[in-house]
Amino acid sequence: MKTYWVLKVELPNPENQKVINEYLLSLKLANQSFHTINNLRYFYQKFFKEQNESYADLHSDLIQEWFIKHDTGRTKNTIRFHLCALSTFYAFCVEEGYLVKSPIKSRWFPRNSKPIPKYLNKEEIAITRRQAEHFTLRDRAIVEFFVTSGCRVGEAHRLNKTDLDFENRTARVMGKGAKIRQVHFTEKAGLLLERYLESRTDSHPALFVSSKANVTRLSTNWIGKRMNMLGKTAELSGSLHPHRFRHTFATELLAKGADLMFIADELGHSDLRTTQIYARLPKAEIISMYRKYMG
Repeated sequence: MKTYWVLKVELPNPENQKVINEYLLSLKLANQSFHTINNLRYFYQKFFKEQNESYADLHSDLIQEWFIKHDTGRTKNTIRFHLCALSTFYAFCVEEGYLVKSPIKSRWFPRNSKPIPKYLNKEEIAITRRQAEHFTLRDRAIVEFFVTSGCRVGEAHRLNKTDLDFENRTARVMGKGAKIRQVHFTEKAGLLLERYLESRTDSHPALFVSSKANVTRLSTNWIGKRMNMLGKTAELSGSLHPHRFRHTFATELLAKGADLMFIADELGHSDLRTTQIYARLPKAEIISMYRKYMG
């Protein structure tokens, strides 16, 4: 579908049609996935097809009534996705100056009994980095890359030296479904990676390789075991694995006020519903994290 980001139905209110198409186009220009945009478009068509009022005149009570009528009996994930879809749309309207305040209430989001992803807090990150200084330069580079890029272990495993752009501090990774995306890393991670590459005498194309005489690409299993060893020596609560670094990356972005759509893009989530697991963090915890990370 060549114009999958454009509404396929005519809405009762032309102003809604115009602004929603503008928002969907902004997602397309931001390289959001087809799957995410298509799901959002389908929901907006369903919701705004029943609204004669402009999006700007839809107050909280009317929106809540629609959800009571249409989403009662649906799964928590579906309700959460619908609320998140409206929340991100209205956040766009506020950001663009079309509205002063979003009518979506955070209390509407259903509670979920599933555990919150286990991440490292600020102190634990500091302890992990200090302990990593006793490991090899390669291992320190791996830790810093995981902490600041949000990469999956499989993505880091597949990285080649030529995938790094040190000038822009980005790496070209292959994610799930063979999808290519750019991830970012910090200046500190870049310096460690450069030092590590300069220390190597082999010609293997892989970014992270073994230190054996017969140089090979590090396996995901080896990287996982190495990170677990680091966690044990750092005496962290719970096991330290690459995905815990990924959760840490996502929760740090959330603590700094990043939008879920941006976090999804950084993590390479093709479906926004996958990212919504981080939206379950209690508001008090988010505030606490923000103060810890931002000082």
